[in-house]
Amino acid sequence: MSEVETPTITVPSLDLEHPSVARVYDYLLGGSSNWHVDRAFTHRLLDQFSLFKQIALANRMFVNRVVKYLARHRVRQFLDIGSGILSMGNTHQVADEIAHDCRVIYVDNEPVTVAHAELLLDEVGDPRRHAIVQADLRRPDDLWAAAMATGIFDTDQPIAVLMFSVLHVIKPTPDGDDVGARSVARYRELLPEGSYLGVSHVTNEGIPDELVPKLVELKELCDQSCASKVYCRTRAAIEALLGDFKRVEPGMVWTPEWHPEEGGEVPLSSPSHAMVWAGVGQKLG
Repeated sequence: MSEVETPTITVPSLDLEHPSVARVYDYLLGGSSNWHVDRAFTHRLLDQFSLFKQIALANRMFVNRVVKYLARHRVRQFLDIGSGILSMGNTHQVADEIAHDCRVIYVDNEPVTVAHAELLLDEVGDPRRHAIVQADLRRPDDLWAAAMATGIFDTDQPIAVLMFSVLHVIKPTPDGDDVGARSVARYRELLPEGSYLGVSHVTNEGIPDELVPKLVELKELCDQSCASKVYCRTRAAIEALLGDFKRVEPGMVWTPEWHPEEGGEVPLSSPSHAMVWAGVGQKLG
């Protein structure tokens, strides 16, 4: 498969007039790397959909459980694509709880997010094992080259690509071309044997009936106020992102159901109230 062809991609510029999905997420997690516009939007969002904070926390706890699980299974290299603002319980910190030789490269396309991560990694990271690169996931070959150019990864060893809560801001074009799914397919090709791919994605399929109108309101609010639009995929479409990779048990599930024994329980009425399907697959020969 050749490099994914994409429409012209505009590099994001500094925008403090509109809320940022990354900064809103940071605020929901209790971080401090957010602005008044983000906090105001978050309060509007929670006024309409108070459960959203628990959903965000459930997703973060899922991310942490995946990193712990893979580190326990001797994965030592993590490529966190669409990492957002480094806030609480970052991938490199969680991985280091299990093994101190883990290497993590964060990737984001927003300049402010990248600059913030650089400052944080300068303070609490290890330049031999941790880095941040600015790249767009819709250009997998360029992103891969930039990450490997850091010299942090050994490309002969397994790499875990994490794509959590990022693909739902990349919607298919009006003619049905799903550049997000095509990009993920290219990452599956680029990964060395034994590597892993983890995804999580908001959905409107299988969620409790009372949450359906809330999700519609949430999507409309984001579409009106944020630069990033929210796109819901079906469970089957999210499952397909893992391609022919062998599913790590328990397969594609709601975020609270993925290896809950790793900790980080978030109070929800049911797993489906998390509104996010998630799963991890491994590339086998």
